[in-house]
Amino acid sequence: MKLRTLVRGYPFSGRAEAGVEVKGVRHDSRCVKPGDVYVCLEGQKTDGHLYAPEAVEKGAVAVVARRRLDLDVPVLLAKDTREAYSFLSDRFFAHPSRKLHITGVTGTNGKTTTTHYLQAVYRAGGLGCAVIGTVGIKIGEQYSEVGLTTPEAYDLHQTFFEAAKKGISHVAMEVSSHSLALKRVEHVAFDSAVFLNLSHDHLDFHHTMEEYFLAKARLFRLVGGEKARAVINSDDMYGRRLAAMVEAPVTTFGFGEEADVRGIIRGRNATGSDLEVRYGGTSFDLRVHLPGDFNAANALAAAATALAENFEPSVISRGINGMYSVPGRLETVNFEQEYQIFIDFAHTPDGLEKVLRALKEAPHRRIITVFGCPGERDRAKRPVMGSIAERYSDLVVVTSDNPASEDPEEIIRDILGGMKGRPVVLPDRTEAVRYALAAAGKGDIVLLAGKGHENYQLVGNRHVPYSDRQAVQAFFIS
Repeated sequence: MKLRTLVRGYPFSGRAEAGVEVKGVRHDSRCVKPGDVYVCLEGQKTDGHLYAPEAVEKGAVAVVARRRLDLDVPVLLAKDTREAYSFLSDRFFAHPSRKLHITGVTGTNGKTTTTHYLQAVYRAGGLGCAVIGTVGIKIGEQYSEVGLTTPEAYDLHQTFFEAAKKGISHVAMEVSSHSLALKRVEHVAFDSAVFLNLSHDHLDFHHTMEEYFLAKARLFRLVGGEKARAVINSDDMYGRRLAAMVEAPVTTFGFGEEADVRGIIRGRNATGSDLEVRYGGTSFDLRVHLPGDFNAANALAAAATALAENFEPSVISRGINGMYSVPGRLETVNFEQEYQIFIDFAHTPDGLEKVLRALKEAPHRRIITVFGCPGERDRAKRPVMGSIAERYSDLVVVTSDNPASEDPEEIIRDILGGMKGRPVVLPDRTEAVRYALAAAGKGDIVLLAGKGHENYQLVGNRHVPYSDRQAVQAFFIS
C-alpha cells in the first residue's frame, strides 16, 4: 500500500511522499522491518519517540509522532498517536472488522466465559466464530497466545483480516477498559456490545471508579449501524446507569423482574445450574455446566445477546448446554485424589468472592485457598482480597502472583493488612501449591486463584515459566 493512500483521510500534519510503499505499521521499534511505518506511542513506562531513530535504522519509511523529530524519513504529526495507530491499522488491512460480525464484551469479571458461551452459540447456529481475549486468540480449535486481553490495534486488525480470510463470520471478543482508554479498538466496527458488571479493579490505571466506568462505557459509543445492539446487565448499578446513556437499542438481562431477558435459577449443584430464561412472554431452559451463580449470569448474558441478534432458543440451548469448560475458569484438575482441585483466574475482590461463595455452597469438608496479588497494580484491593479469602476459607496460603518489579513480601504484607488470623505465607508459589495439596484431605476443596490459564510468573521484566496446573501435576507425579 502507498503511504499517501494509507494516511488519506486522517488529519496528519506533514507531507506523505509519493511513491513510498508501506509493508506494515508498528509501534514497537524492536519489531520494525524495512517498509514499515513506525508510530510513536507514549506509555506509562517509556516514550516511543525515544526509539524513532532506531526504527528508522531498521528500515521504517515514515514515522508518526506527536512532536517534531529530526529524521531522514517523513514525520507525520498527529494530536493523538494512539488514535492514529488505530486508524492506520484498520486502513492497512482494508477495514477487516466491517467484513465480520463483531460482538464486544466488557466488564470487570466474566468476559472470558461469556465470549466462550457466545462462540458456542454461534457455532451451534452453523457459524464460524473466533474468540479474542485473556486466554488467547482462538480461530480454530487451538489458542494462540497474546500478551493483552485486547491486542494492540495492528495485531487486532490483522487477526480480523486472518479470520475473514479463513471463512470466519463472527468474532466474540473481550474488550478491556485499558484497550478502550488507549484507543486500541477505536476503529473496530462493533455490531453488538455487552456489559457484564463493574467492581473494584485497575484503579492504578483509571484512578477512580468513575473513570473506570466511563472507559467501559466508551465501547457503547463504538457500536454502530442499523443492526447495532447494546446488551446490558440490569442487576448491576453501573449497568442501569449505562442503559440510560447509550443510543443503540438496549436489551437488558439479569435475575431481577425488570430485565428484558430474565434468568431464574431452578437448581444448582457442584457441577453447575439449571437456568430458566424468560423473555417476551416465553421461556426456555439451559443447563450451565460451570458452577456458581456468576457463571449462570455469564450464560444469561450470552443468551440475551443471542436473542437480541435473533437466534432461536433451540440454537442458544444447544450451544450453551454443550459447553463444559473454559481454560482457567473454575477448571478442575483430577489425579484421582480424594479432594477437589479448582484453578481459577479470580484476581479481583468481586471475582474471588464469587468463586469462593460458589465453592462454599458445594459439599465439602474444608476450603483451602492459595492466592496472591500482582505487583505494580492496584494496591488498594490487596487487603480486601485477603479479608475475602479469610472469610470464606478454612485455610489460606498467601503467595506470589506476577510480582513484577515489586518485592513479593511487600505485596504479601499489604494482603495481610486485611486479615485477622494467621494464614500460611509462602512467597514461592510452587511451594505454596505443594503445601496446600499436602494439607488437603478427603472431602476438601483446594482453590488455586489468580493465575488461571497463565503459564508464567512475571518477575521483574521476565516471564518465568510457571503454571498452577503444572505445579499440581508435579506434586502428584514426583
